[in-house]
Amino acid sequence: MAKIDSYSTATPALADLLLGTDSDSANSTKNFTVESLKDFIITSSAPASASSTGTAGQLAYDSDYIYVCVATDTWKRVAIATW
Repeated sequence: MAKIDSYSTATPALADLLLGTDSDSANSTKNFTVESLKDFIITSSAPASASSTGTAGQLAYDSDYIYVCVATDTWKRVAIATW
């Protein structure tokens, strides 16, 4: 496997590649584009209800909760607070 020597701090473009694994392929290492993963990136646009449109693995947040889409159009949330 190639060694990663540095990491750019520039905002990634949609065509940039990310290294990861695909659980459907016996955890083989694969390249993914930012565009193919953008639906799973954390967003500050919280779902309106527990049945709002979403894809399993998608994350969102607002000032009171962190939301996790656990199945298609099925959200769960956990309260957050200062400490």
